[in-house]
Amino acid sequence: MIYMSMLMLLFSFAGCTGIEDDDGIDEINTDKLKILALHGGGDTPEGLQGQLGMQDLISDLPEFEFFFADAPDDESLCNQCWYADPPDGKGEPTTDRDWADISILYLDEIVAENGPFHGILGYSQGCPMATVYIANSNTTFERVFLFNGYLPTTHSGLNDTINEVAPISTKALIFGGDNDVFIFGVDELAGVYLDPTILISSTADHHLPDKDDETYQDVLSFFREGLN
Repeated sequence: MIYMSMLMLLFSFAGCTGIEDDDGIDEINTDKLKILALHGGGDTPEGLQGQLGMQDLISDLPEFEFFFADAPDDESLCNQCWYADPPDGKGEPTTDRDWADISILYLDEIVAENGPFHGILGYSQGCPMATVYIANSNTTFERVFLFNGYLPTTHSGLNDTINEVAPISTKALIFGGDNDVFIFGVDELAGVYLDPTILISSTADHHLPDKDDETYQDVLSFFREGLN
C-alpha cells in the first residue's frame, strides 16, 4: 500500500513539471509568444539563428519562441530566396503583383500549421518578404521586426500592393547599421509603416545588433512593449 502511494506521488509530480507528460510540455510551450523569423536571400534558417545578435535575443527573451522558416524550395526561385530577381536584371523592375505568390502561399501554410504568431521578424531580404506578406495576406501580427532590410523596389508590382495598403498599422521596429550598404532601406521601410520605431546603430554592419550594441536594450524593450 505504501509502495503504491509512492508511485502515485511520483506520477503526480512528473505531470506537474511536464518532465514526462507530453501534454504538460505542450502546455508550457504555448505560454510563449511565437515569432515567425524570415532569413535573408541566399541564407538559411540556421544562418539567421546562428547570428550572434539572434542568439542574444533567444537568450534574453525566454518569453518568446522563434520559429525559423526556410524559403520554399522551388525551381523558379534563386537558391534560398523568398522571390526571384528580375529576369532582365535589377535595372528592369518586374510589374507582376503575383511575383512572390509562391512564398506568400508557403507562409500561409506555415502559419496554419505552426501559428498563431505574435510577430514576424525579417532579416535582409526577409524584411521585404515580411512586408509583402503583411500586405497580401489575411494573417495579422502584433509586431513586425525588420533588421537590415529594404523594400522590393526592383519589383514595382509588389511595391504597388504595399503602397496601396500603406501606412501599415502593425507596430514596427526598423533597425539599420551605419556600416551596412543597405542602410538606405531604413527610410524605405519607414515610409510604409505607421509611426515605426527606428533604431540606427553607429557600429553595426549587415547583421542584427548583439548585446554589446548601443541599440540592443531598445530592441529588447520593443519586443516586451505592451506585454503583461
